[in-house]
Amino acid sequence: MTPEETDGALDTFWRVAVFHARLNGVPSYFGPTPLEVVRPPAWSYGETPEEADAFLASVRSGATTATAMPLAELEQVGEPVPQPGELGIVLDGRGDPQALVSVSEVLLVPYAEVDPGSTLVEGEGLVADTPMVVQRLKVLHAD
Repeated sequence: MTPEETDGALDTFWRVAVFHARLNGVPSYFGPTPLEVVRPPAWSYGETPEEADAFLASVRSGATTATAMPLAELEQVGEPVPQPGELGIVLDGRGDPQALVSVSEVLLVPYAEVDPGSTLVEGEGLVADTPMVVQRLKVLHAD
């Protein structure tokens, strides 16, 4: 898929997801809100298309409800800790948008306390007291 096709697919998915997830408020009176206008980041999980598809299927089915990563990984790349209410578009293994998710809760916990139902995003050499960022996800819309 070309970058233009990818952008078009994301824009189309976003417009449909805004409607189905009821993010559009009362546009007839006040116009669009920033939440409707600014498309959230799109991402996939995994190093292969198969891993991305498996993660997406797990999120859609409800088997995966959270991701976890070492706090140090975020700090290394200068990324802020996710915040409740942040949105993301989950891509499948081909890079097509498939689900709109919201971060419903963010926890900072030691690795030993990470829920086994969380998908571990990053991390090698983790020990029991390694600080972890766990973000609980809620599917707002899926194609």
